[in-house]
Amino acid sequence: MRIQISGDTLALDRAIRGQIESQARALTARFSREPMDLGIQIAEEMDRLHGHRVRCEVRIQGSRGRQWIARAAEKDADRAISESFNSARKTIRRTLLRTPTDIPAAAAIAAS
Repeated sequence: MRIQISGDTLALDRAIRGQIESQARALTARFSREPMDLGIQIAEEMDRLHGHRVRCEVRIQGSRGRQWIARAAEKDADRAISESFNSARKTIRRTLLRTPTDIPAAAAIAAS
């Protein structure tokens, strides 16, 4: 597992980095059978409609060329991080439930 955190000055804040690393460890522990590399980008943005927001994007590179991306934009960084990781967790779970983990075994079951 590799974690890369990037973005503007928010990425330098120790508390925010700690929360991101904690969420990333929990995510990789939840899906321990799926090797993952994570890239998290966090930045402040100004939205004309919603005003000042923090945007968090989680990019996950899994095995067999799988890639998941989850984004959230909220008023505070803690909520944006939580929302983006929750969204990533749900997306990964749905994908892994639909995809057979052992292709030869799935082919053998289909053939019988």
